[in-house]
Amino acid sequence: MAEKLIHIFKGFLDFLFPQKCLNCGIRGVIICNKCLMSFPPPLILNVLNGRSTFAATSYDDEIVKKIIWLLKYKGVRTLAKPLADLIYHRLKTELWEVELPTNMNSCVIIPVPLSRKRLKERGYNQAELIARSLSDKMSVRFLPDVLYKKKDTVSQVEIKDRKKRLENVKGVFAVKNPEAVKNKVVILIDDVTTTGATLNEASHILKQSGAKKVIGVVVARG
Repeated sequence: MAEKLIHIFKGFLDFLFPQKCLNCGIRGVIICNKCLMSFPPPLILNVLNGRSTFAATSYDDEIVKKIIWLLKYKGVRTLAKPLADLIYHRLKTELWEVELPTNMNSCVIIPVPLSRKRLKERGYNQAELIARSLSDKMSVRFLPDVLYKKKDTVSQVEIKDRKKRLENVKGVFAVKNPEAVKNKVVILIDDVTTTGATLNEASHILKQSGAKKVIGVVVARG
């Protein structure tokens, strides 16, 4: 009964405030597929220690920036799915066919975690929402609780100096259950990367914990 009432209420809200594409204004979707696929092209970034990170698009694009901001800070969680779709379609050739093994059972998807404090403040982890949606699309095992943050840090957004960004995330990650990543190819998901410091540190601890390979994947390069 409760679910039926929620469905009716949602339908009523949709009638009063019909959803529109954030870019072109077409009704019925929060971001239409045509606009999604018109975002700047994907990037393959060389980050620290010879690792590569795959970015589905660029954060310089104003609509991309707006979508990530709405997901990250305004609670518009429904944007996680189209962003996961963007990652999947944009990086299909560069990533799925080149970097990933034929046997996808040896792969796992892990989101970059938030600290407990920030998770409590925000109520959700945007990287986890994107990663969960991507795992459903790829049929790859999703491990949201294996990688965690041991301590609070200053937000990387607030730090402009590259060296200080590296220092800020040094030693902050840990792996709860190393057996879960042992000999696995880990697809590590985040929303945005700038210097690669966060992904590099998280990759380092996953490799130390037995991961065979770690592939960094983000929605956008900042």
